[in-house]
Order: sequence, then C-alpha cells, then structure tokens
Amino acid sequence: IQSLNLAESDLPFTGELLQVRSEEKDWEGAIERLLRSFGLCLLVPEAHYRTVNAYVNKTDLRGRLVYYKVTPVDPNPTQRALDPNQVPGKVQVKQDDVFFEWLRSRLTQQFNYVCCGDIEQFQREKRAITQSGLIKHGQGRHEKDDRSRIGQRSHYILGWDNADKIKALEADLKAVNQQLAKINKEIDGLEGKRSQREQQKSWLQDFMRFDDFAVIDWKSAELAHQALIEQKQQLEASSNKLKQLEAQLEAIQAEMTQTNAGRDQAQLAIGRFESYQQDNLKAQTQCQKLLEKVSTEEVEAFEKSQAKKLKTYDLSLETIISDESAMKDFLQSQLRSREQKRDTVQNDIVRCLIRFKEAYREETLEFGSNYKDLPEYLKLQQQIAKDDLPRHEKRFKQLMNEKVVMAISMFKSDLEKQEEEIESAIYDINESLRRIAYTEATYIELCCTKTKHREIRDFKESLRSCLGDAARQSPEDQEERFQRIRTQLIERFKESDRWTKLVTDVRNWLDFSVSERYREDDVEKEHHTDSSGKSGGQKVKLAYTILASVIAYQFGLTQTEASSNGYLTESRSFRFVVIDEAFSRSDDSNARYAMELFKNLDLQLLVITPKDKINVIEPYIDNLHFVSNSPAGDYSQVASVSIETFQQKHRQSGLSESSIES
Repeated sequence: IQSLNLAESDLPFTGELLQVRSEEKDWEGAIERLLRSFGLCLLVPEAHYRTVNAYVNKTDLRGRLVYYKVTPVDPNPTQRALDPNQVPGKVQVKQDDVFFEWLRSRLTQQFNYVCCGDIEQFQREKRAITQSGLIKHGQGRHEKDDRSRIGQRSHYILGWDNADKIKALEADLKAVNQQLAKINKEIDGLEGKRSQREQQKSWLQDFMRFDDFAVIDWKSAELAHQALIEQKQQLEASSNKLKQLEAQLEAIQAEMTQTNAGRDQAQLAIGRFESYQQDNLKAQTQCQKLLEKVSTEEVEAFEKSQAKKLKTYDLSLETIISDESAMKDFLQSQLRSREQKRDTVQNDIVRCLIRFKEAYREETLEFGSNYKDLPEYLKLQQQIAKDDLPRHEKRFKQLMNEKVVMAISMFKSDLEKQEEEIESAIYDINESLRRIAYTEATYIELCCTKTKHREIRDFKESLRSCLGDAARQSPEDQEERFQRIRTQLIERFKESDRWTKLVTDVRNWLDFSVSERYREDDVEKEHHTDSSGKSGGQKVKLAYTILASVIAYQFGLTQTEASSNGYLTESRSFRFVVIDEAFSRSDDSNARYAMELFKNLDLQLLVITPKDKINVIEPYIDNLHFVSNSPAGDYSQVASVSIETFQQKHRQSGLSESSIES
C-alpha cells in the first residue's frame, strides 16, 4: 500500500467487507469455512488496476496473493430479495462501500449454497452446507475441514469489526501462556531431580574406585593415632631428664644456626670483594687502552673545553663508567640540540625558497626547492642586487596590472561578441527554416538559451567579479583586480585544460534545441532537446531540414540585394553543393523530402548515389554520369547521358542501368 501511495481503504480484503448477520450466528463457523479463501482475496478497483498489475508483476511478494479486478456494477432494481436459507441471505455486505454491488453480485453467483438443517435435505440439494461444516460443491465433490474447531473464533476472517476475534485471540494467548508456565514449572522440577541424580552418580563413581576397605577405614587409623599421643604424653611426664636434654639440644641447635649464618655472610663478603677486585682490574685495563688511543693534546683540549662540566663528576675508578655515560649523554644532548637548530634553519630556508618559487614561477622555472639548491637562489639574489631591479619593481608591477586587467576585459568582450554572433546566426538560420516546410502545416525553429551549466556560470561570474568596478583606477584597486584575475582565472587556466576548453568555447554558453511550430499561428507543436525517442526516419528528416537551413545561411540565400532598377532581389550567390553517398541509408520518402528541400532552395547539386537510388532522384536531375573502374583498377571511365535520353531508352528497351552503362 505504501509503495503504491494508496490508502488501505483503496485496496481492501474481501473479508473486511463481509460479515455473518447477527441473527445467523449459528451458521457463522460453517460460513467462515466456506468463504475463507474468498475473504482472503484483495479487491482492486478499475482505477488502480494497471498500477497494481505493474507492481505485483515486478515484485517478489514472498507469498501467495489472489486479487479481483472490480468493475462498477449497476444496481438491478428488479433483482429478487436474497433467499434467507442460502449463504448470500445470511451474509451482510458493508453498505457504505464502493464494492457493495460487486460483492453482492459475486456472492449470489458463486456462493448460492443452501444452508441445510438435516442430512436428508443436504443430500437432495445440488450445492449445500451444514452447520458442522460439511460442504457439497456440486458435481459430486464434498469437503469438510476439521483441522480447527468450527467455533474457534480466532480463525475467523469476516467482519469489519474484529473485537470478538481479538478477545478470542487474547483468550487463546492466555491459555497458551498458562500451559507454557505449567510446562516450565515441570521442566524446573525435572532439572532439579536430574541434578540430584547426577550428584548421586558422581558419589557412586568415586566410591567404586576403592577395592580395599582398609583404605577408607579412617576409624581404625584415628584410634591408633590417639593411642600414640597418649603414649608420648606418658613418657614425657615420667622423665625430667629428657626435658633437660631437649632444652640443651634446642640451645645448641640455635647456636649452630647463628654460627652457620655468620659463616655464610663472611663467604659472601669475600666473594664480593674478589669480584669487585676483578671488575676494577678490568676497568683499569680498559681505561688504559682508551687513554693510549687519544693524544695528550686532545685530552687537554677536551678538559679545557669541558672543565666546568667535569668538575661535577668524581672521576674515580668506582664512578668512571657512570661518569663516562653521563658525559656522553650530555654531549649527545648538545649535539641533538645543534642538529635541531640546524634542521629548523634549513626548513625555514626551504619554506622561503618555496614561497619565492611560487611567487616568481617564470624566473625560477629551472630552480629546485631543496636546501642544496640554495646557491642558485643566492646567485639570483646577487644578480638582482647587481641590476638594481627593486628600484623598477613598483612601476613594472603597475604596468603589468593595467595590461592584464585590460587584456582580461578585452577577452571578456570577445567572448560575449562571439555569443552575440551565434545568437545572430541562429536568427538568420531560423529565417531560412521558416521558408522550409517541415510538414504541410509546420516549420522548424532553432532555439538557444543561456546554459545552466554550473562551471560556465561560475566562470562568467568570475569574469565579472575579477574586473570589478572599472571606474576605480587607484594602484590598490588595480593590484586587487590583478590578484583576483591571477588566482581565479590564470592559475585555473594553467591547472585544467579540460576546464579551459569548456568555458572558453562560447558554443558551450548556450543550450540548443528545436521547436516545431504551426505555420498558421506560430504555436509550438513539439519541442526537441535531442533526437531520443524518434524513429530513424524522423531523425533523418530533422537532420536534413537543419542541414538545408545551414546551407541557406552559409550561401546567403535568404539575403537580398538592390538591383539596377532599385528593387530588392534575392542574392545571386554561389549555390553548388556536392552530396556523397547520398541517401544510401535513407528510405525513399526521406530522400524525396531532402531533394524537395534542395530544389526549393534553388541549389545546384552533384549527387553521388548508388544505382538503386536513381529512381528516387530522377525527377530532380538533368544528367546522369555513370562511373566504372577497370578490373585492374588502373583507370576509370565516365559515361554521361541526359535524363530524358535515359528515360526514353529505358521505356523502349527495358534495359537495366548496367546495360545502358556498358
């Protein structure tokens, strides 16, 4: 519905417009079963039929859809009242709906089933239905669908009020939820029992690992342990001498522990001193080797330059390594600082070179922009200082600004003049086109309008803004205009050839189209912005018409000149036109149309065409010239004959063009 921009009421389901009458509720279940398929069908009014067909055809509905095309049905005033014993008489159709008559007619024709109260009547009727849902469709086909209860209101689809169905669905949902809660409760109970059984299973598995009762006879072991404790207590209580020996033993053991600790510490100290001695001897040897590599003068010079810093170090054998590392870090820090200053200065110089190169591109065209190229710039600086160019800079800049502004102004005027010439040429061509009959009642007119191309509009606006107010002639105003011209135009011309060709070709300033108008009142019949949507013949005809008008314009056929007697006459201009491969791909009607155009323009034609097109151009030519090549291709022959002679011989002998040529 949303994809078609239609309201839900525009495309209702049949079930929304039908409901069982309130007094026939006993038959509601059976009628719901009978009309279920029909009730799920969509009703499509005739006004929306094409739109729905197109959408359904191109869309994957991911399901099944049945819909009826609903055409207006005039009410039948003589129609009999519906039989209350048949299904249509027990069903109510929504009164205030555009589908009322169509639904009433469809029910009467398709669902005139007799509602039978007993099975004997059911067996006698041709199409019948019982309250229990047994349906006789005719031709011996019977049906009864008990997959759901016949009174299950949640399955009902008829009725424009679904309050009862909602209540039934809510009741079903409540029952399902209650049943689900009961099942969940049973599941929880079973889960608890399963967990208990798993614990018991684990205990039994652990118990099965023991193959001897003595392993798990903890009670006997506990009794033996208690007996030993009691025996120990009795022995300790019976002998004081044992207590004294135990005290002495503890004191001796403590003294031995302390003596062993002192011995271990002394051994560690001896090891440290020996290691320290070896390290010092090694460091002394390394220092001696380093000292031998450096001359006495270098040592004195370094000591003199770094005397202040060296005073902060102990310079002992114990601290020599750390002092050396600290001094090295200090020197490297100074080196990095100087390198950073050097890099900063170099970067500043490179930025200056780049700015200078951008400001004076022509003078520095062959210069690089790296630090190693600095000598070239310094050489240029010396040359500038020698020539004293800054003294002439102001006057040169003023003259350059004035000339550039003037050149751009002339450039703008020239482009606008070209635009005016194109518009004037279109006007003259339209004069020629007006004399040419495109059809019996119409003629062709070329139209040109200012283009809406954004780049061209921006370019024209840039031209106007760059020139600014011409009355302001102060040096500051000229400098400002020059800078605008340089940044907005000149630099863009250099950067993009495509853009330059686009905006400077004045033909792109205009959008061209063709208007076909009635000759009687000049009212437009059709407007063409291109040839799309046209047949091949229409394209050729339009092209021939415009071509003829351009020829008339080029030859000045629409111009007039004064004769000797003072009257205006048509221009006697050169009017010879050669057409090669003429009409080889055109049908005969378009070829004749083109020849009529050239005839009306009083052109002298040389038409080069295949032989099979001679019959088309016969009425418009005076002479035929047949050209043939030798088999070897080393020379050609031309045979000339007048059109009258050609036609006469053709009528007399019936010879083909090839025999006449031979």
